[in-house]
Amino acid sequence: MKMTAIGPNRELHPALIHGMMRTVHLSVEELIELLEYDLENGLTFLDTSDIYADGYCEELLGKAFSAAGSLRKKFTLQSKCGIRRSPKGFTYYDFSTEYILKAADESLRRMQTDYMDYYLLHRPDALFEPEEVAEAFDKLKQSGKVLRFGVSNMNKSQLENLMYHVRQPIELNQLQFSPAHTLLIDSAIMTNRVESLSLDHDQGVLNFCRAKNCTIQAWSPFRAAKSEFSGGLIDRFARKIETRSYLNNEEFPMLNDTLNMIGDRYSVSAGAIVIAWILRHPADMQVVLGSSNTSRIRDALDGLNVTLTREEWYEIYLSAGNIVP
Repeated sequence: MKMTAIGPNRELHPALIHGMMRTVHLSVEELIELLEYDLENGLTFLDTSDIYADGYCEELLGKAFSAAGSLRKKFTLQSKCGIRRSPKGFTYYDFSTEYILKAADESLRRMQTDYMDYYLLHRPDALFEPEEVAEAFDKLKQSGKVLRFGVSNMNKSQLENLMYHVRQPIELNQLQFSPAHTLLIDSAIMTNRVESLSLDHDQGVLNFCRAKNCTIQAWSPFRAAKSEFSGGLIDRFARKIETRSYLNNEEFPMLNDTLNMIGDRYSVSAGAIVIAWILRHPADMQVVLGSSNTSRIRDALDGLNVTLTREEWYEIYLSAGNIVP
């Protein structure tokens, strides 16, 4: 696989990751075919979580590893823990030592492997005690069950607090980022302005991660959170937010027109241009692909061969309804 950026982690952190969340509808045989397609195209990093289909996605992956014994060693395997479902029907979070260790053991059992390359805390637990996380990470590392660690959706202060206490490096932070979800960069572009886009929602976590050598994994590259869409501007203060794909969606006309126009210029799809847009940012990110459709995976791979100009990058940013003062 061609790498689009040169950074300190690129050998460990290739540009594209294949997310397993939407593999739930596949048979074991179909998943094996998909994984073999990945390998044929240089896609060797897998992401999953114990919460995806209540563990079934991990279980399915384990069945594929068991049926095709050589597959496991060919992939970098990443899973996540911390989101729990209450019998009363609500979701809550748990970063206690006991739960992290228990969840790791259950994930390893479901995936039929004796180690994970990366293990991430899945969304912040408001009640987490960093000393408990540090203890869990140390035990998992010492046992050989987990090689490296990361987090998901943490802001700067949460990361600072965690990094201060843990002995294992925090190498990854999963955050939503795409041309239609640009909160990671809006406030920096709009510094010292009165518009709502100047509000800093994450305490400058992007630059903090860059400074700490913590790779950002951009999730949902083709989906937008929206409640109202007027000329491209997303209402980020709405109480109810719907998430949907923006590609080929008539509610996102300017963005799609721009992606298609630039895609035609490079003889690739609009989806490929989205991947190129994310990877053009100098933070040296990874992109998590959620599709099990090989044509969409192919589009994403095509994006690795495109390096957008600054003008093209900003044109896409503006076409999503953002502002450059």
